[in-house]
Amino acid sequence: MTTIFAASAGYAFSRFNFGGKKIIIAVMLITQMFPLLMIIAPIYKVVASLGLLNSLTSLIIVYTAFNIPFATFLMQSFFDGIPKDLEEAAMMDGCSRFQALRKVIFPLTLPGLGATLGFVFTAAWSELLFALMLISKNDTMTFPVGLLTFVSKFSVDWGQMMAAGVLALVPSCLFFIFIQRYLVQGLTSGAVKG
Repeated sequence: MTTIFAASAGYAFSRFNFGGKKIIIAVMLITQMFPLLMIIAPIYKVVASLGLLNSLTSLIIVYTAFNIPFATFLMQSFFDGIPKDLEEAAMMDGCSRFQALRKVIFPLTLPGLGATLGFVFTAAWSELLFALMLISKNDTMTFPVGLLTFVSKFSVDWGQMMAAGVLALVPSCLFFIFIQRYLVQGLTSGAVKG
C-alpha cells in the first residue's frame, strides 16, 4: 500500500506542476528530520485515543505514514529519470494519460518500484520502537518484539533467540529473491550510457 501511494505521489510530483507543490515537498522533507523518539509519545496518545492499541492496524497506519515521504522521493527520482517525451509520444499515438502510464511508464519504473518495495518492506519488517510501544499482546507481537522475549533480567536464551532470528530471516530472504531481478535491473540501469 505504501509503495502504491508513493508511486502515485512520485508520479504527480514528477510530471505535474500545481499550486503548493513546493510546500508539500518541503513538509514531507521536514517530517523526515524529526527523530522517532521525539514523536513516539504523541503517536501513542493518538493511537490510544482511537482505540487501536494492541492492533496490527495501528502499526500499518504508522509504518505507512512514516515510510511514504522517503518512498515518494525515491519514486519521484525514478520518474524524473524517464523522459517525458516517451509519455507524450504514447499520448500522440492515441493513449490516454492513464494508458501511457500503464503501458509505457509503469514497465520502465519496475526497478524503482522494486527498490521502493524493498525499502518499505525492510523498514516495516525490522522496526522495533513502534511495535514495542503499540503492541503488548503476544498474539499480535512482531518478530523484533518477539526476539526481545528471549532476554530476561538475568539471562539470555541464545539458542532459541538464534533459532527465532533465522525464522525471521526466511520471509525477508524469500521476498528479496522475488524482487532481486528488479533490484539488479535498477542498479544497472544507469551503468551503461549510449
